[in-house]
Amino acid sequence: MPKKTTKLSNDTIKKVSSKKTSQDSKQSDLQTSAEVKKSQTQERRFLLLKITLLGINPPIWRQVVVPADLTLLDLHEILQMIMPWEGEHLYGFSVGHRPSSRKSSRSDYDYDGFDNADDEDAQYYDMSFLTKKGMKLIYTYDFGDSWEHEIVVENPDYKSSGEQLVCVLDGKRNAPPEDCGGFFGYNNIIENIANPGKNEVPERIDDYDPEDFSIDSCNAILARFFKNSKNTTKKKNKISADF
Repeated sequence: MPKKTTKLSNDTIKKVSSKKTSQDSKQSDLQTSAEVKKSQTQERRFLLLKITLLGINPPIWRQVVVPADLTLLDLHEILQMIMPWEGEHLYGFSVGHRPSSRKSSRSDYDYDGFDNADDEDAQYYDMSFLTKKGMKLIYTYDFGDSWEHEIVVENPDYKSSGEQLVCVLDGKRNAPPEDCGGFFGYNNIIENIANPGKNEVPERIDDYDPEDFSIDSCNAILARFFKNSKNTTKKKNKISADF
């Protein structure tokens, strides 16, 4: 018995052909997008940094991956999000022997007590000068409470997956409450947690948890912040630091 054959109309052939072309186009677009993303990741150099808040034990620290072409202003914003701080005060960077500072964009007042011999604006300088393992920066936040963060390069050429521009890999413990009075005030808070009522502490920090830290929460905040490329500083110069 002869096999039945089905003839396709011209309209059906056109629809099938159009659908296949559309699928091929989508697949091609996805491949192109993936290739562009991979290429962009390969072109950028990433730093693996360890940030430790000095003078506190047990230590408060973060391990984070950042592109080397981000600015010190970008790094300031990152530190504010991952420690976290509230951006209410001035800050400064010490880079080798060349201090760099700028007024926080969220602060509405000037601070006259911080006098840099070689004042630089952090929004104009990227981190491409960090090329060696062990290089260090000091980030000081709030010149009243004077919280100093040691930033150490653990890997100057970290192989990032590129899935997230800035990514926290590890860390421990929560940053001190804002305006708590520096180390003395912080220690009072910690003692009061262990022995309620021992020290007088502000009511606004009664719910402070010194162990509260979440890698996932940090990365979710960073992903939202850096989703729009406008959140990274465009104008950049180079720092030549003597270490």
